[in-house]
Amino acid sequence: ESGPGHRRLVLVRHAKAEPGGEGADHDRVLTERGLRDAADAGRWLGAVVPRVDEVWCSSAVRAVQTWEAIAPSLTAPAPSVERELYLAGPRDLVGRLERVPSGRTVLVVGHNPTAEQVLAALIGELRGLRPGAVAVADLDAGTLIETWTPTR
Repeated sequence: ESGPGHRRLVLVRHAKAEPGGEGADHDRVLTERGLRDAADAGRWLGAVVPRVDEVWCSSAVRAVQTWEAIAPSLTAPAPSVERELYLAGPRDLVGRLERVPSGRTVLVVGHNPTAEQVLAALIGELRGLRPGAVAVADLDAGTLIETWTPTR
């Protein structure tokens, strides 16, 4: 059960992006489908998690675009856009989540395999996160509250 004062994590894997091609991986953009999926994720999240206290977003273009498509549906502060989150491994992110203050909801827009590994470390089971998928977890109970996955 998710108790009052419990910290919540909203973990978003960036939505579907264009293939790498010639450009740098960091600069890949979302496909039209990815933009639609991210907007849908935002609408779902708006109903499930009306307020977010902190937003941590990878500096990769596809992650920032995912956040920008989600943001209009949520009450949330401006994101902290960080290169570290583009490069982060699961241990880095789990350590940082452990320092989130009581009662806060943090939304993280990141990448696989780190996103799936962080979720597995928190809830004790591996759950697949397709591009654009969202997982809402209780950081204190170590439980998965709900997930959303774009329809194929």
